[in-house]
Amino acid sequence: MRTSLTILCCLMLVYGMLLMLPASSQVPSIPFYQNQSVNNIAHGTGRELLPGNTLEGALNAVAVGADIIELDVHLTFDNVVVVRHDASVDATTDGVGLIADLTLAELQAFNVGFHESDYPHKLADAGIRIPTLESLFTALPDKRFLIELKPDDTETGVQLCQLVLAYGLQNQVLVGSFHSSVLQDFRQMCPQVSTSLGEEEARIFVLLSWLGLGHLYKAPGYSVQLPDKYYGLSLISRPLISAANELNLAVDVWTINDSEKMLKLLELGVDGIITDRPDILHAIDS
Repeated sequence: MRTSLTILCCLMLVYGMLLMLPASSQVPSIPFYQNQSVNNIAHGTGRELLPGNTLEGALNAVAVGADIIELDVHLTFDNVVVVRHDASVDATTDGVGLIADLTLAELQAFNVGFHESDYPHKLADAGIRIPTLESLFTALPDKRFLIELKPDDTETGVQLCQLVLAYGLQNQVLVGSFHSSVLQDFRQMCPQVSTSLGEEEARIFVLLSWLGLGHLYKAPGYSVQLPDKYYGLSLISRPLISAANELNLAVDVWTINDSEKMLKLLELGVDGIITDRPDILHAIDS
């Protein structure tokens, strides 16, 4: 009993000392997050308004008020970076197959529609095609892009890096991935382009913030994208936002399509809201 009490007292002492430690070094400010208001981030190019991850969707998202275009990328069989969420085209086009097994010409023969599971009753106009990332860079040279590397590989990141640098968009692109190892590789071979936190990295930051120790986290990226809830638990809180602010780490929350939730997040002081409905966010934040 006495030993347990001693251990508990030691743990409490250590915890108290950790609470009093100064914040870890801040991440530098980057041009991508220089605006002063909340970022309206069009999830999948605003995928409830027009078919997601398309050039048409991106142009429409900008027209209705989006500040940042969020999209996902894969690599075709002939090494072209294309914009698409799923590894296969089955759920979003009238074709079938894996993107990695198909050439760009083969992919662009398919008509793109709304995701058959998420928006089964929405119909799209014929003629919308799977776009190359280059086509979005060409059409929207002044916009910012939050780009998620979907495959768990290195080559997609290599091709993405070359494309971003070729277009001189390193200050307008932020790269993310659920795979922390993918981001670690990307940071090493493409240091000119900023990244967010991977899933494992974000999990550590969230856990530390729950313990009141988020200020001690040494962030390898410049922002973190988090869901509003995770298995029913609310992730976004004032302590988490406060810890992120101490680290100069931007917090973007996904995927928020309800105006009431948007307002609550705005009150909490998040840096960005990722939404299928950038028009709704623009209307309440204007």
